[in-house]
Amino acid sequence: MLTFISFALISATSLATVQDVEPFRLSYSNCLTDFTTLHLDQKTGTRAFKDAAKSACADERNAMVSAITKDELEFGSSQSEATTYAEEEADGVLFSFTDGYAEYANSNTRPMKAE
Repeated sequence: MLTFISFALISATSLATVQDVEPFRLSYSNCLTDFTTLHLDQKTGTRAFKDAAKSACADERNAMVSAITKDELEFGSSQSEATTYAEEEADGVLFSFTDGYAEYANSNTRPMKAE
């Protein structure tokens, strides 16, 4: 019984952490959606888009990284581990846009904002 209660508390804490970070992840993703759509409309080449995307939505990315870092520190990670993990998460969001750009361009489709 005590194990079940401990597990429930840990799960609730983890869920709260994910929910605290999610608005920042969503903001960064939606900003990249707008950025990607703009470049698709301008018919920017794939290489040029990938280069430009690295610095796109810097405020939203920084907010996401800060939120994840904070949560990881609260979870017990070291500063280095927390920062590395947060940067990897932000890179993953960016990669989904840079990796899909050519397909959007070829199919004349656009990414959709998440809600």
